[in-house]
Amino acid sequence: MKIAFTICSNNYLGQVKALINSFLKYNQDYIFYIGLVDRKSTSIDYNFFNPAFVIPIEEIGIPNFAEIVEKFNIIELNTSVKPSFAKYLLKRHTTAEILYYLDPDLYFYDSLKSLDTRLIENNFAITPHILSPIQLDDRIPGENLFLNYGLYNLGFLGLNTKSQETIKMLDWWEERTLNLGYDRIVDGLFVDQLWINFLPIYFDKVLLLKELGYNMAPWNLHERNIKSFAADGKVLLNDDSNLVFYHFSNMNNEDSSRPSRFYNRYSFDQFVLLKDLYNSYIEELNKCNLKEFKAVPFAFGKPDHVEKNGFQSLKARLKAMVRQ
Repeated sequence: MKIAFTICSNNYLGQVKALINSFLKYNQDYIFYIGLVDRKSTSIDYNFFNPAFVIPIEEIGIPNFAEIVEKFNIIELNTSVKPSFAKYLLKRHTTAEILYYLDPDLYFYDSLKSLDTRLIENNFAITPHILSPIQLDDRIPGENLFLNYGLYNLGFLGLNTKSQETIKMLDWWEERTLNLGYDRIVDGLFVDQLWINFLPIYFDKVLLLKELGYNMAPWNLHERNIKSFAADGKVLLNDDSNLVFYHFSNMNNEDSSRPSRFYNRYSFDQFVLLKDLYNSYIEELNKCNLKEFKAVPFAFGKPDHVEKNGFQSLKARLKAMVRQ
């Protein structure tokens, strides 16, 4: 048995629907779960996400959850419960062999079949943000960005659920995310992600996916480019490998010339085919009712709290880096 899951609040369900459609197109033998860090809304028909199962956060039994809600903003809360949801799913499916966590803004263009085989021989699979050096200048992202926010991107994580190392790791990780899952880089804290820097040190058989097709994203475009599109929907990259999934992180809604609202290193003028990839994804999001879901209020906090303490603070820090 193989399981995949994502985590989001109601306002991100448009991205989740697109993720589910793309993932199950190429990975039909998976059970898919949505960990809903929110309460179910009467304005949403959750059957829209079938065959995925929707599990509200309050149903998985996190101790002192009301206190956790009070101390975290929406992004911190969503990321802090990732290990808890993983542990819940492992208890629910004791015969599962593989568990993948997938960020809501991933989109799949190929299957994970070859990785499944390798993960059975390892305990964990993680994706480095970058695989090669970035030119030293005043543009972002630069290599120092990943020293602040983590060497590995936790939009994707593979777990061999038959390994005792996995159970130990989830217990260790959960303790840290539920207690220290803040976005406070000055204190060496960045939600769930920075802790995974320790993963290859503390635990055995960690598979580092040094392949361009896994977790291509706005932060690694210096080394990855689209070579061509195939008629079957596959995407060929510059090393002649297939794109497995792209991470449409922090899409730029204010400036359509750049793929990310936070990075000024790359523009679509440099990557014409990448712009086509983004346009296709935006069309898919519109079919998945993106705008309707974004308007659904968050049950555990106020909208201004979300905006003030979430990625807006990250945006301000990145702008400061450019000025320096």
